[in-house]
Amino acid sequence: MFIGDRSNADAVGSKSTFRSLAEINDLAVSALDLAAYSPNFDNQLLSSTPAHDIRSAVESLVILLESLDLRKLLKKQGIIGRFTGADVEARLGFELASKKVSEQFQQLARLANSAERIRDLLLSAARELGDEQVRIAQVLHDGQALLTRSTAVEPALITRFERRLSNIATMETANALTIRQIAISVELLSSLLDRCTDVQTLLVPVWQRDALAVIHGGSINSRGSVATSFIETHRRLIALLKKVLPE
Repeated sequence: MFIGDRSNADAVGSKSTFRSLAEINDLAVSALDLAAYSPNFDNQLLSSTPAHDIRSAVESLVILLESLDLRKLLKKQGIIGRFTGADVEARLGFELASKKVSEQFQQLARLANSAERIRDLLLSAARELGDEQVRIAQVLHDGQALLTRSTAVEPALITRFERRLSNIATMETANALTIRQIAISVELLSSLLDRCTDVQTLLVPVWQRDALAVIHGGSINSRGSVATSFIETHRRLIALLKKVLPE
């Protein structure tokens, strides 16, 4: 998405701008100056790093999940643990760690929502850049045509016009590179968001239910369904999150 007034650039970028001129003169140079105008990108695109933010959040989540070890809780469920109160302490630690994980998942969901907005802005910017390329191509075509048919003999004037035309050609090349880079960024964000959706919709609800069963399930047998279900879901969740991280 761009910001800024495009009216001047659009006006001088029309076909009639240069076709109405028979010679390269100061008016023609001024027309190119106006045609070179291009609005700026939205500041949100320049100041945000959604892919990096999501990966950083996922990395923190993986570290937190890997530190959440159900086996430590299970070891405190014996007679000695119940006698000393270590089982209660271990369960409380597990509960607090699970709460931190849930809060981190909420943060990841907020980052994913923000990334979706940035992706929409990128797509909008790419479309507008595509329109800009059409306009610039017409300016270059008409400018070259004027350069060919003009009989102006002032070297300084022709040099100024050619330099302006060259600058606009450079802008066209830069726009093309930007469009390609936006496509790469959108593809990366889409992939990350798909992974986040898988995590949030498929495994997080199951993980939270299993964690809740552990916290409120009384004495837990390491071979019981509560423990085995949590351990398996926990393992799958970590594995899926690691797919978000760069290799």
